[in-house]
Amino acid sequence: MIKPWRATCMQVYCNLVAPAADREGAMVILNRSLDRWIELIRGVARSGPGQLVLFPEFALQGYPIKESAEEWIDKACIEIPGPETGRLQREAQRAKIWIGAHSYEKDATWPGRYFNTSYLINPSGDIVLKYRRINSVVTPSPHDFMDEYLERYGIEGTFPVAKTELGNIAMMPCGEIMYPEAARMFMLRGAEVLLHPTSDAGAGGSWSWESAKKVRASENMMYLISANQTGQIGGNGPQGQTGGHSKIYDWDGRILSNTAGPGESTRCSEWIDVEALRRVRARPGGGNRLLRQRLDIYMPVYNQATLYPPNSFADKPMDSRDRILEVQQKAYDNLVRSGVITLPSES
Repeated sequence: MIKPWRATCMQVYCNLVAPAADREGAMVILNRSLDRWIELIRGVARSGPGQLVLFPEFALQGYPIKESAEEWIDKACIEIPGPETGRLQREAQRAKIWIGAHSYEKDATWPGRYFNTSYLINPSGDIVLKYRRINSVVTPSPHDFMDEYLERYGIEGTFPVAKTELGNIAMMPCGEIMYPEAARMFMLRGAEVLLHPTSDAGAGGSWSWESAKKVRASENMMYLISANQTGQIGGNGPQGQTGGHSKIYDWDGRILSNTAGPGESTRCSEWIDVEALRRVRARPGGGNRLLRQRLDIYMPVYNQATLYPPNSFADKPMDSRDRILEVQQKAYDNLVRSGVITLPSES
């Protein structure tokens, strides 16, 4: 029996480290952010052990602006686990809570590569889940060297689901909410709670972010906990580019809690009842969307579709955004060739 537990979205500012001149300066900014995180964690933790707090995507480092892959690894990327996550691990252990976060990660196993990584720390201070983003935009992805990555980690390590005393938990960040397959992979692997560290425009988003969150929760019959940034400090864009509005959804896509705006906040907080979800999932009938999954009939279309070419950086790590744009051009050509998109008529 899993007792209901409280989840809280830690809506914080993102202090970008890219403007720093070197790694030393970047780590000063990063650790200043961690100082604030720990203050906020201790405030939330006063309500008792066993709860889960989730921080947004990019909130610890920001993102590369002009840096090459080598420059970003040298300046900003951290090891997970490592000294920086160690501060969060000790805090989780001290407060006996769960902490979900996101960081750009370097890994000696993959020299020259870095990852957009979401991770979960348990109350013992252990990192029990680490997911590296697949659907990236202009940063690396495991899909770039898919065969080698799958050979090392398998499906279990590529789409990890942590079986915990809180239930079966998965994580994926930000824009991956726009891809039904991403969340569906975790549902098919047993996920009941999806943690979503994000950095989107909140209520002002133009890409149907809010609708996508609601639909991902409902179509997969899972809780969705979406913690958003409230502003980016130190970059070349407006501070209000990320608009808060963190939300927690239930398995029907109903909003259980909402910060209702931007600004630093822990107001988005709600009880998560995994046993109630399990009862709903175990009930046959029209309301159970999971039991009507007819995946087999879709497989022929998926199997013949190669859009974004895999293993594009299998031989050599991605070194700059220009290389990714070249691959995206190939993906565009595949979209046209396969008839997925039809070009507009000449005017």
